[in-house]
Formats: sequence, C-alpha cells, structure tokens
Amino acid sequence: MLSTNHAKLAVKILALLLIAAISFFYATSWIPDTEFVKDSLESVAQSNQTVMAFSAATLSTSLAITALPDDFATPLAESLADMNVYFIAILVVLLLEKILIIYGIKLTFAFLIPCACIVAAIASATKQNFLQSFAIRLCILGLSVAFVVPCSTHITKYVAADLTAYVEETISETENGANKLNTAMEGDEEGKNMFEKLTELFQTAIRDISDLLLHFQNNIRRCMNSIAILILTNFIMPVLTFFVLKWALNETFHIVIPTPDLKQINQKRRERKADDEFVTIGGHSDDE
Repeated sequence: MLSTNHAKLAVKILALLLIAAISFFYATSWIPDTEFVKDSLESVAQSNQTVMAFSAATLSTSLAITALPDDFATPLAESLADMNVYFIAILVVLLLEKILIIYGIKLTFAFLIPCACIVAAIASATKQNFLQSFAIRLCILGLSVAFVVPCSTHITKYVAADLTAYVEETISETENGANKLNTAMEGDEEGKNMFEKLTELFQTAIRDISDLLLHFQNNIRRCMNSIAILILTNFIMPVLTFFVLKWALNETFHIVIPTPDLKQINQKRRERKADDEFVTIGGHSDDE
C-alpha cells in the first residue's frame, strides 16, 4: 500500500515537471505564433492607427476653425485640440496591451507556469497545502495576464462592431469637415462668399457663423462619443475580461480559500477567559 502511494506521488511529480518542460520549451514559442494571438496583435495595431487618424482629424479641424474670421469659434477649436489628451491616454493603453501580448505570453509560459508546476510538485512531496494553493494562484494569474488582451480584442470585434463603425464614420466626417472648411476659405470663387461656398460643400444651409458653429458643435459631440467608445473597447473591456477570466479559472480549479471559524475562535476565547478567572479566584481563596 505504501509503495502504491509512493508510485502515485512519483507519477504526479513527474507529470508536473513534464508540464513545466512543455510550457518552457514548446508553448513559449508556439502560442505567440497562433492565429488567435496574431489576430489580436493586428487588432491592437488597427486600433492604434484609428486613434492616430482620429487625433490628426481633430487637430486639422481645430486649425481650420482657428482660421475663421474673428474669434467666435476659438472655444470649439480649443475643445478639439484638448481631445488629444484622451488620445494620448488611449495610445498608452494600447502600447501596454501590445506589451502584454508580446511579453505577457512568454513570461507566463516560460516562467510562471513552470514555477507553478515546480511549486505544486514540492507541495505534493511535502504535503504543504499552502504551497499547492500558491501554485494554483500563480497559474491563474499567469493565464489571466497572458490571454486577457487576445480574448478582449476578439470579444470587441464581435460585440462592438457597430460602435467601431460609428468611430470610423466620425473620423471621416471630421476630416471632411476640415477639408471643406479649408476649401471654402481659399479665396473668392465666382463672387461667392465663404458661407455660400460652405452651404454647397456641406450640402446644408449655412447662412452665418452661428450655423457653422452649430455644425462643428454636433461634430464635437460625435467626437466625444467616439472617445468614450475607444475607452470602452480598449480599456474597460480588457479589465472586465481579466476579471471574468480570473473568475472562470478560479471556478475551474475550484480554489477554496481557508477562512478562520470566528465562532470557534470566540468560543475558545470565552473558555480561556473563564479558566483564567477560575484560577484567579482559586488563588485568592488559597491565600486567604
């Protein structure tokens, strides 16, 4: 019976060491080359290009509005220029996502998973439950970090397709608005003033500066909505995906976190206190 238990323990330890070796020597180089990960990298690159195009469109529109007569549209131009703060933040998030994809997977399968397997093997040999719990948590953390961005990009591709299309339309409209405004301000053509040319270019009645400002105010609203969509798809979605992945892995491994029994602890404290009081009273009686 004892030899059978030893044999099972040896097989378990060898299996864990084999998983560690496969993770280090095979998974580290194979997983980054899968279509799942490559598509995720391509999606991040496309998001990066979208943000860069959006930033260029808002800056060109801001410059075009600044060139209008008088200073009526200056607040709108400043609002468009201030949006680049959000674009910089989104670009930073996209850079972190790219780093997680490229290096997070390698870190997980070259270091975290092998370490988790080695710790689990030691836990099996020494019968230390806290080491086994630590190994499982290390494995969960590594898998969550490695796959949070690839999973979130694929989810976004299918769930938020309409939202990303709205962002593309907003970028196109912003670029067209800047181009039309620059065209209208290029000298007089056939005796037409700027607002008459704008009416033809925008295909709407722009009679004075207030109508033009209203048009760009609506465009700024679309830009703000698009920025919110970019933040949702590139920041909030990965964070939510991370917690969902972590929860799913926890459920898969069935981790039970040991918690102290407060009732039992309080009962022992009361018993200890009663014993101390009994000893104290007994000591006084003996003295008397």
